[in-house]
Amino acid sequence: MKRTALVLGLLLSLALSYGASCGKKKECRNPNFVEAMKEQAKLFYKKGNYIQALKAAREAEECEPDDAELYYWIGLIYYQRGKTYDAVEYFKKSLEIDPEYSDSNMALGMVYLELGRYDEAIENFKAVTNDDLFERPWTAYNNLGYAYMKKKDYSNAEFYFKKAIKTNKNFCVAYCNLGELYSLKGDRNKAIDNLKKAVSLCPEGYARPRFLLAIEYGELKMYSKACGQLYRASKVENAPEAQRIDKYMRLYNCSSAVTNESTSTCVYIIVPVR
Repeated sequence: MKRTALVLGLLLSLALSYGASCGKKKECRNPNFVEAMKEQAKLFYKKGNYIQALKAAREAEECEPDDAELYYWIGLIYYQRGKTYDAVEYFKKSLEIDPEYSDSNMALGMVYLELGRYDEAIENFKAVTNDDLFERPWTAYNNLGYAYMKKKDYSNAEFYFKKAIKTNKNFCVAYCNLGELYSLKGDRNKAIDNLKKAVSLCPEGYARPRFLLAIEYGELKMYSKACGQLYRASKVENAPEAQRIDKYMRLYNCSSAVTNESTSTCVYIIVPVR
């Protein structure tokens, strides 16, 4: 009797297993299918074709519903399509599978920053800093500093911006943020020093340090220097600061004030995740 029950149990288990596998697409039986679909999704994503990227990712999800990396990429796709809350849900799914998956912690923290949920962002960024294998720790330190700055916790903000710079002395965004922090604290000299450093390191396509430096010069009534920085910043296409740059150029009467400062030396756009 016991043997009969054991055999029946084994047959039921096999039947359920077979039924589950039959419920999946036949492509799922190919061990390379999921990876191929993930790579296709990444390729479409990098080309900006988010619909096709999502289709490929969904194909992979049908076969492998427990893949932290896959959910991370689906989250990125939704974010790029403007579906922020769907992105949050997929980053969370990724972290439910692997709480230490740093790319998802970083991405979720960035979304929380955008949503003004600074304490949650800090929690995610700190998780990234605990990952000794994360390849860009300075970005996590910088983001921590920015979250603290938004909370007006200037002491912790300064600590993490400096830690980002210590980890990568050429990380222009951290210098820019540190300059903004010193401006908020009323230390104009340190603000200018750090913003000038950011201007020297950042690519031409990143207008923010020049814009912030121009404001510092304007506060000191150094309008020629302010206009020089604003002029260079105004040449950046689709800069988030474009309207404010235009406003300050009018305020400082820059059309007549720009001098050879506009040809001063210059050189982040935050690079997308790998």
